[in-house]
Amino acid sequence: MGTSSAQPLVRITDGSPAPEERFFVLGGEPPPIAGTNLHARIGSPCAGIILLNHIEPAELAAVLGQAPDPAVPIADFEHNSPLRHDFVGSSLNVETIAELKHRFAPVWRRLAELPFRAKREDRAELTMLRLAYSRDAPIEAVFTPGSSLIVEYPLLGTAAGTRRQLELLADLDLLHRRHFTRTHACSKCGSARLHVYEACPGCSGADLVEETLVHHYRCGCQEPESHFAQGQLLICPKCRRVLHHLGVDYNKPGKIVVCRACGAVNSDPIIHFVCLDCATVTPAEGAVSTDWYHYDLTDEGMCALRDGRLPRFEIARLLERGTRAYSPHEFRLLAAEEMRVARQFQRSFSVARVSFPNIDAVRRALGPVATDVAVRHAVDAIVEAVRVSEFVGVGDATSVVIGFPETAATDIGPIEDRIRWTIHNAVVVPLELTVDVAEGDAIEDMLAEG
Repeated sequence: MGTSSAQPLVRITDGSPAPEERFFVLGGEPPPIAGTNLHARIGSPCAGIILLNHIEPAELAAVLGQAPDPAVPIADFEHNSPLRHDFVGSSLNVETIAELKHRFAPVWRRLAELPFRAKREDRAELTMLRLAYSRDAPIEAVFTPGSSLIVEYPLLGTAAGTRRQLELLADLDLLHRRHFTRTHACSKCGSARLHVYEACPGCSGADLVEETLVHHYRCGCQEPESHFAQGQLLICPKCRRVLHHLGVDYNKPGKIVVCRACGAVNSDPIIHFVCLDCATVTPAEGAVSTDWYHYDLTDEGMCALRDGRLPRFEIARLLERGTRAYSPHEFRLLAAEEMRVARQFQRSFSVARVSFPNIDAVRRALGPVATDVAVRHAVDAIVEAVRVSEFVGVGDATSVVIGFPETAATDIGPIEDRIRWTIHNAVVVPLELTVDVAEGDAIEDMLAEG
């Protein structure tokens, strides 16, 4: 992107200032256009980016990564739909340049009002806030069938880790969530491009037909109507009597589903997902769900933009409390900070979820009071079992999450054994334990499950 010292500030048609009206062009040599500088250099200030041909997301990301202001507006002349853009045109000429300048004017105005400041480690997240501020728009999710996630954020464009970064900003109260949808993922490849169908509980086949259930009062036989039908008559398949009068000889208590493949009869088919990308079939209960949100910039988000850094003070306050057991929201704040540090300094950070899969059975057997006491004792035992640097998140009574700074997922095994031993000796109630471990970006997915 071009050198800034030789270019004066330009005023465009509505009086708004355009910062150093040079444009950086990606995708080939631009045509000469009178009065327009299309030869900005990478890494120098520019008024915007112009995409002339097909551009890979990584190519645009590399340019924005070196831009003094990564929120500069983008004009797309080649239908690069996965990439963020503020203007779409068919050909680059004098008329479209004038049109894109008009479209860029309010963005330029807001960018000029709040110069970009960001520490290197906070640059990606603050860029998201800056895009919402400079476009004066929420960060809205949309369905994108061509994406394996099927949900994207056009304002931000295609980038790995986008949802994780948005959730971090929402946890810090810099963005406000509004629920958009919930997706489910293939158990094999992780794609959310799934076809849902009702399946037979016996054979998992989809060849199901709904039938009316017939109940013969006299002998008690209850079967699908097709088992009674013989021509125009209804004949009981058990006692072979003819059923004449509805409400006198028989009734129809409801509907059932019959599997034509295996003949199984059931009232509630199960739900299966089949992946449109790899054809794997995943039962609904085995498909990991993800909640997606729209995000609105908050006053705290504006303060972060002005300060040029993400807030850290909330985390410091939490640590000063002298406890290692936190609410789910507090745990997410601590985990977000540890994830940031781990990425910045290439350190390890893992999170383990300790679940009590038999909690409902224990509650039925012992009652809610005794069960809650047992869970509290288990949580206390976990807090005592982990090291001083580790922290525990407690939400409902079904699971506990533990943060392990400076610890890789492969090193959790001995700690897990210690936790199991401690709970076994501290809790008399037979609580079953399962432990799932996540590291890196998978941590956000684990915490998003609740």
